[in-house]
Amino acid sequence: MGKNTFALLFISFIFQACSGITDVDPSNTGKRALSTALAGTNQAYVYLDNPSILDDQFVTHADFDGKLSPQFITDNNLLQSNCLFKQYYPDSLSPSSLIYSTDETDTSCLSTIHDRSTTTQMIQSTNKSWVFSLDSHEFYQVNTYYHINTMTERFLESLSFAHKYVHLESPRTIPPATKYNLRDTGTYWLSKEGLTQNLTSYAYCYNEMNAYFDPSSDELCFGYYAEEDDDDDDTEETVYFRMVQDPTIIYHELGHAFVKIMMNQRNVTKGTDPDTFASVLKSHDYQSDLGELYYDEAGAINEALADWFSYYMNERTSLGEFALNAISHYSGSAYGQYRPLSEDEDAHAAGISTAEGERLSYPAYLHYDPADPTIALEDIHYASGIASHYFVALTKALKSSCTFSTTDTDEIHQIAGDYMVMLFSETMAEIGDLTAKGSDFFSPYATLNSAQKNVFFTNLNDEQSFLWTQHINPPNYRKFFRILGKNIFHYISSDLCPEFTIDKSEKLLDDYGLLLFRSYEDRGVGYNTSTMSDAIYASYYGSSLFTNRTFLPYALNTVVNEDNRRYSILISKEFIELDDDVIGYVIDGQTDIDNLITNLKFEGKPVQTSEGIADVEYNNNHTDISPGEIVALSLNLRNTSNSTMGGVQFLANDWDHMKLSNLSNTYVSRNVNKNALRNGDITTGLANFKPCTIDGFPSTSAGGANDTNTSDGYCGHTSTTNSSLILTDTDSDSNVLPQYDLDAPQPVCFVQYSDEDETTWVNQDYYRQVKLNLEDSQCLNNPIWSSNEFNPNECLIRTLPGANQAVLGKIEPQSTWAETMINNGADLEFSAGQMILMEVNKNIPAGTTFNCRFRVRFTNCSDCWEDDNGDPYPDYMYTGHEPFKVINFQFTVLE
Repeated sequence: MGKNTFALLFISFIFQACSGITDVDPSNTGKRALSTALAGTNQAYVYLDNPSILDDQFVTHADFDGKLSPQFITDNNLLQSNCLFKQYYPDSLSPSSLIYSTDETDTSCLSTIHDRSTTTQMIQSTNKSWVFSLDSHEFYQVNTYYHINTMTERFLESLSFAHKYVHLESPRTIPPATKYNLRDTGTYWLSKEGLTQNLTSYAYCYNEMNAYFDPSSDELCFGYYAEEDDDDDDTEETVYFRMVQDPTIIYHELGHAFVKIMMNQRNVTKGTDPDTFASVLKSHDYQSDLGELYYDEAGAINEALADWFSYYMNERTSLGEFALNAISHYSGSAYGQYRPLSEDEDAHAAGISTAEGERLSYPAYLHYDPADPTIALEDIHYASGIASHYFVALTKALKSSCTFSTTDTDEIHQIAGDYMVMLFSETMAEIGDLTAKGSDFFSPYATLNSAQKNVFFTNLNDEQSFLWTQHINPPNYRKFFRILGKNIFHYISSDLCPEFTIDKSEKLLDDYGLLLFRSYEDRGVGYNTSTMSDAIYASYYGSSLFTNRTFLPYALNTVVNEDNRRYSILISKEFIELDDDVIGYVIDGQTDIDNLITNLKFEGKPVQTSEGIADVEYNNNHTDISPGEIVALSLNLRNTSNSTMGGVQFLANDWDHMKLSNLSNTYVSRNVNKNALRNGDITTGLANFKPCTIDGFPSTSAGGANDTNTSDGYCGHTSTTNSSLILTDTDSDSNVLPQYDLDAPQPVCFVQYSDEDETTWVNQDYYRQVKLNLEDSQCLNNPIWSSNEFNPNECLIRTLPGANQAVLGKIEPQSTWAETMINNGADLEFSAGQMILMEVNKNIPAGTTFNCRFRVRFTNCSDCWEDDNGDPYPDYMYTGHEPFKVINFQFTVLE
């Protein structure tokens, strides 16, 4: 999908000319030839850690003299390699007897090059040696490749263990999410349309002190800091600092690539059914991301995982001791910076430790910056600290609790790392699954009992799964750690390490405020809505369907021991509401909106504006909502409870909150509807949607539909199809016309209509036909631009797809988000991730009033994820209102 880059640092520094810098002696660059003793060995002298660690003190420039180690690089002539993955298969019905096959990709999976220039060539070995002059560009390319290749080999070993364990050696009480055929699908590595992709790293990417992984191009980009030299003859530059001089930065960015692999391993399928596509790889149309471009909790968890991979490699609870310190030095800010991964690190503020009650806990520390704890910063790199510290604490707990076959501490660290990668692989495979199956055990191409093909473990179906996994029910701190906790219970506490009991696991999660769930949802929450009778894994409780693999469906979900909940606070959704005084913030400056749309399109979001009907050219920068504008809106939500809310999300996408006034036909032609309404015949206007009465609004006298009938099409029923339009009707000219589905979710905004007798709330299609007499071509998202996606119920006000959800980090007790930020020393600034974009039709008369129904929830909500009985909401319920607090946002369009 989009260009969603994960940078180590969120803010790039702008540098002035630095005077008096003598950290780098230009006369040394590229001048010092190293020994030729390594010729014929395919080795090179490399630095195994960053300069601050090698010097045992904070330093701001690299000096590797006397600190290099000879290491094997590659026996290829170029800095590239193939990925070796070992997959285990049973050689009999008994899984204890194993054989294995080894697969090596036919094409390169890794390569390192100097920069992005089209003329840059990959360096070659000389005399089967990779020794180059110290501080030369070639020297750093070799070192970059060495650390990337070493970490990749280590990761693939862990992934091989994870695959073998969950499929062949585990108790198999739950279906494994990790793909059974990682080798055949190539999904142990980066892939696109079923083809293995090369991960390219640029050791000298751009003149900026930053680094990032770009999942859209599968590239690792490492920046540097250099200044041009004053020279009358030609221009040269002195390089003062390179990001690749710190291996922890390399490990962090490569960790993001591994997250992408694990998130998408289920999204490539190999067909085995001759009636479908035997031996053909089928890739899903989309890929899963763990995090959006702007702030959200999934992105924070992605950062935490990337940080943990540094600990996985070097067993140090600190990251960037050299790189972050050097950046601070050259930017003129604080000295001695690094990122801590444990509460015992000196970088933390007073009062933070590994003692009970002093861990980094959710949601209190979402804005915490160890370098400056006095100012709140809403940024995934700071919100990640809670998760990264938990990951390290969990690894340490496994190392200290479990029984191992060795006493060697390095081996124990490696085994514990394998356990952790197994947990991450299982968790992210389930979260990122776009097939909606959740396990190969339910594959439609499996040669097992055909009934299993009807089971959808994670969400609705593969057509709706991208919307569900990325927007409607995206990863947050609750979802990620619930699934991780489930895997700890079934794989670690129940088998690999019974000494690390489920109580110990829950207490450790709770120490970090992460026991945000009441059950582990072992049953799954996915419903195949086309075959509801065969919909869920738990439907087969007590049957013999699963005996060939011994997976046992759960009649009831495993519940959390509430005695272990001490610091994880859950709050009812009833405590969040619009502020009485300021209900929202509107940005409508032309430059601001143009930049927001450009950034969203850069990320790959499907932001298609309604040209000619709404455009930034109409924006007047009056911070109100006027005809023709595209505005950015942030709700001013207030937390009325006495505890902090974390991960507050408001949604503006279509949902099931309106009812067709005439249910005599399953599908309703828009043509029939138009003719009836234009003639003033509301009775036969079959598509006259009425807003359902929710929490008393709107009343039936004000146009609301108040019924409790649970049949399709009524307000008491929640949509199980999530489909808006269907093409089955044709007109007299044989044109195919889209129709409404009886059970269709509808846009969030409806409009106030007044006549001689009453004032009521009506859908936008009714208002534009009866009041404004607007043709389809005068509507937002009209057929000229959107073809069959046009919905006349968003003719006048439309929230833009790709920009119809927003996330606020946290809201403190008795405060709004704005007050939370201001009271903690931050400026009140909004990013795209905190606002939704809304189009306003230029044909709307001034004075027209709208009501938009936003759905709001938050991560540590007690009743947003489970019903009154404590059972998790089935996934399709997120089409309706029950898991959410419905916020009615009313505004009048002003000239």
